[in-house]
Amino acid sequence: MKHKNDLFRLIHSMSKSEKRYFSLDAQKAGKKNARYLALFRRISKMEIYDDTELKKDYKNLSVDKAYLYEAILRSMRDYHSQKSRAAQIKEKLMDAKYLYERELYDLCDERLREAKKLAEELGDDISLLEINKQMRGLERTIKKNLGNDVLKDLATEQAHYLVSVEEEFEMLNLYDEVFSNAMLSRNQLVDDTKFTDNQQFSSTLAECRFYQSAGVHFRMKNDFYNAIIYYDKVMNWWDKNSLRKEEDFYNYIIDVSNYLAACFRTEKFDDFESLIERLEEEQPSNTHHQKILFQRLFQFKLVYLINFGIVEEVEKVAQQVEDGLSRFSLNPSTEKVLLMNTAILLFIAEKFETCSLWCNRLIKNRNKSIRPEIDRGIQFIKCISFYELEDIDAFENSLRSATRFFNKEKDQYLSYYLSFLSKTRKLADLPTSEVKGQLKNIKVFINQMRDEIQGRVPLGGIDEMTICWIDSRLNSISIVEAVRATKQ
Repeated sequence: MKHKNDLFRLIHSMSKSEKRYFSLDAQKAGKKNARYLALFRRISKMEIYDDTELKKDYKNLSVDKAYLYEAILRSMRDYHSQKSRAAQIKEKLMDAKYLYERELYDLCDERLREAKKLAEELGDDISLLEINKQMRGLERTIKKNLGNDVLKDLATEQAHYLVSVEEEFEMLNLYDEVFSNAMLSRNQLVDDTKFTDNQQFSSTLAECRFYQSAGVHFRMKNDFYNAIIYYDKVMNWWDKNSLRKEEDFYNYIIDVSNYLAACFRTEKFDDFESLIERLEEEQPSNTHHQKILFQRLFQFKLVYLINFGIVEEVEKVAQQVEDGLSRFSLNPSTEKVLLMNTAILLFIAEKFETCSLWCNRLIKNRNKSIRPEIDRGIQFIKCISFYELEDIDAFENSLRSATRFFNKEKDQYLSYYLSFLSKTRKLADLPTSEVKGQLKNIKVFINQMRDEIQGRVPLGGIDEMTICWIDSRLNSISIVEAVRATKQ
C-alpha cells in the first residue's frame, strides 16, 4: 500500500456480501476476535479515514493494516474464484503443477484438460499457451505418447495460439493508439483505413477489440453513424460469446454505455430504448456486476425519462433507485447524480412532496468537492416544490436556507443566484393576477443570465427545468407537456 487511505478505499469498495464473506471467513479460521477483524469493522464504519484516531488503539497500525489488506485480497480471491472461469483456469494450472511434482501424472493430465476446456470456452489464448507448455512437459516425462505425434500436435496448437495472441495484442495496441490520440488531440486520430470490414481474426478477443477500437475512433471523429455500426458489432460479439460476457461483465457494460451515448447523441431513440430494455433483462450473479449494472442503467434511463417527460411509472423508477442506493455502495459522484435526476423526474411528474424529500437527502449528505453544480441546482428545485405545495412556511424556510447556502459558497455567480431567489420569493406575496407576470420576469432573467455567463448556467440543468416549469404555468399545461414541447 502506497497511501495511508488505500486500505480504507479497498474496504469501502467492497459490496455488503463481500464484507459478510470476509467476516465469516475470518471467523471460520477461529479468529472471531482477531485484531485485524476488529480493524476491518472499525474502518468499515468510518465515513472519512482518520489515521490518527486509529493509532490510539493500534500501536503497530501499519503492520495490522498490511496484514488486513492481504487477508482481504486472499479472501476475495476465494470468493470470486467460485464464479470466475479465469480464476478456475489459474487454479487448475496450479493444481496440475502440484500433482506433476508429486508424480501423479494421470491426475495432472486430467486437471490440464479441464483447464484447456475452460480456456477454449473463453477464447483465452494466453492461458492456452501456458496449458500447452505444461502438457508438453508432462508428455516428455511420461514418454507414453511420443510415437503418436502428440508433441507435434501440441507444437501445431502452440503455433495457432501464438498467432491468436499476437493478433490480440496487435488490436490492443490499436485500441491504445486510438484512445490515447483521441484524448490528446482530435487532430491526431488514427487513419480510417485501419478499420476495414474485411479483416479476419484467429482470436475472438482480437475481433472484439477491433470493433471497440473502431467504435471509439469514429465517435471521437463525431462520425456517429459509423460509431453505431461498430458498437452494434460489439454487441453482436457479446451475444455470440456469452461465457466471456459473464466473465467480463464490467467491460460489457462499458460497451453498452458507449453505444447508449452514441444513440442518444444521434437521437436514435428506438435503439436507445431497446438497449435500456436489454440492460433491464440482465441478471448478473456477481454482486459487483449487479452494482455496475444498476448505476449505468439508471444513469442513462433517468436522463432519458427526464428529457422526454416520461413519468408514467415515476414511483416505480424512484423505488428502484432507492432500492439500489440502499443495496450498493456507490462512489459519491454517481450517487449524487442518481439522487439529483430522481428528484428532477419527480419534479417533472409534479410529485412535489416526494421531490422535496429527495432534495433533502442531497442537501443533508452533500460533498462540497463533488459536482457542486448539483448542490446549487437542488436548492432551487426544493424552493419551487414547496411553492407548488402552497406550504408558505416551508417555502420561506427553504429560501432562507438557500440564501445562507449561496452566501457561504462565495461563488463567482453569487449575484445571479441571489437575484434568482429574490425573484422567486416574490411569487408568494403577489396576488394571483400578477403571478404570471412575475413568472415571465423570472424566465427573462434566466435567459439573460445565460447570455451574460456565455454558456450553460452552472446549476446542473435546473435553469432549463425551471423554464419548463414556468412555461407550464404560463400556458396552463403540465410540466411534462412543457418538457415534451421542447422536443418538437
